[in-house]
Amino acid sequence: MLLEIHAHSSRYSKCSHVDPVALVKQAEAKGMQGIIITEHRYQWKEDELKDLRIKSEVSDNFLILSGQEAVTDIGHVLVYGADETIDGDITLKELKDRFPDAALVWAHPFREGRVPSKEDLANPLLDAVEIFNVNHSAKENYLALSKWHDYKFTAVSGSDAHSKEAAAIFPTEFYHPVSGIKEVAYEIKKGRCKPFLKEVPKSGSNLSVTEITMGTKGNDEVRARLIVKKIEDDKKWEKALVSLDIRQAIYDRGFGSGKFRVPKTIDIEKKSRLIIEEGQRGAALFNVLGYVNHNIGMEYFKLTAEWLAALHNMKLSITTAEAAISREKKRLDGYVNYFTRTNNPHTKKVGAIVNSIREKEGAILRESDGGFVQCHGDYHPKNILIGQDRARDFSTLFVSVIDFDNSIFMPPAFDVGYFLSQFAYQFRSSLEVIREYKEDDFLRAYKAASKGLSADFDVAVRVFKLRANLSIASYLIKVGKGESRDIEQVLTFG
Repeated sequence: MLLEIHAHSSRYSKCSHVDPVALVKQAEAKGMQGIIITEHRYQWKEDELKDLRIKSEVSDNFLILSGQEAVTDIGHVLVYGADETIDGDITLKELKDRFPDAALVWAHPFREGRVPSKEDLANPLLDAVEIFNVNHSAKENYLALSKWHDYKFTAVSGSDAHSKEAAAIFPTEFYHPVSGIKEVAYEIKKGRCKPFLKEVPKSGSNLSVTEITMGTKGNDEVRARLIVKKIEDDKKWEKALVSLDIRQAIYDRGFGSGKFRVPKTIDIEKKSRLIIEEGQRGAALFNVLGYVNHNIGMEYFKLTAEWLAALHNMKLSITTAEAAISREKKRLDGYVNYFTRTNNPHTKKVGAIVNSIREKEGAILRESDGGFVQCHGDYHPKNILIGQDRARDFSTLFVSVIDFDNSIFMPPAFDVGYFLSQFAYQFRSSLEVIREYKEDDFLRAYKAASKGLSADFDVAVRVFKLRANLSIASYLIKVGKGESRDIEQVLTFG
């Protein structure tokens, strides 16, 4: 059962800007099964709640209850189940002694950079701690979540709504249905509740990533999403900082909203090597092209090309051509080494391909004076997200792109060739997708949106496609598919 348990109305809280009727209606629209209004120094009376229900015109089974927010010696405390208004300051112990059956919840304890101790969070006078709150920063909400996992106290979340838009952003999930404030208090005191969220941890070598989604979508389809990355490796951390600078530059140039986007960086904690960024709604291009109808899919495909053109049109230069050329040399050497070390039967063929690419790529790079741009470097269907701000409104369609760790300063054809190669490989088992979404469609959309392409652009695209195929082939060796049919197909350059 989902309840908004921390909300203020303009009727009794001077700091609030939302009428109680609008507050209740918004909570229902966001998918709540009830709301607890927690005014400062006032607790709604039963006859007032009945009148509010009539005016709000919500369903009969939607709960409208009242708690209150008291001022104590530890800060603000939410009180559920007291039988009277607490209209003055009071110590936490006095509060507990005066209302032993009420549930006492520490409100927004991480606000303004505070970090409560384990002893504070486990205070026996408290029944729960509010870990998600609109008045916490994203970093503070994450810190509170981490402390909850570390110390295992009872936790809730509350929107601390003072406006209609904030209502029900952070609901609390109750394990069992409740029908009144006394039951709410009892369930909190028993620890049978928790913040409503989805938390998906992912781990890799020297890197942990956690995807956190808080709250419900509701009719406005807005909910908080975070991606939290913790990086242990020194080199990967330095690389991540560079990629964040690149992404921030792109974000600042108009990719924070609208049709083309990148995720927003919310916080960087250098001491703990923690990166918190905005989670992007939507699904990867790789996951959607196979099931949408052709017209919609083609719109996605063209927008993908246009996003890339818009990036290249910025003419960003954050890393250098010298660094790119040096990296390319090392990578081509590495590709040969992968095959040689494993005695792969394709070693000789790959050696010849690498020599050819060195020559052709070298000529392109030498002749592209002034034609370098900051490329994404890893532009492929699994790094491209297709979303809509409103599910039923196609005009709110957008493309967002993640993972700039391999961004490189190269000619635009580098990203284009890489995408075309990866597209063919990733959809190698989906012949219908390959037939419906052709290279020419992507190139046509990209060129139409681009500014000032070089005369040798088409030739360069073909060269960088071959180079991308070598990258794929090397990956297949790493995962034990060095003699598979996939690698044979990748190394068959028509």
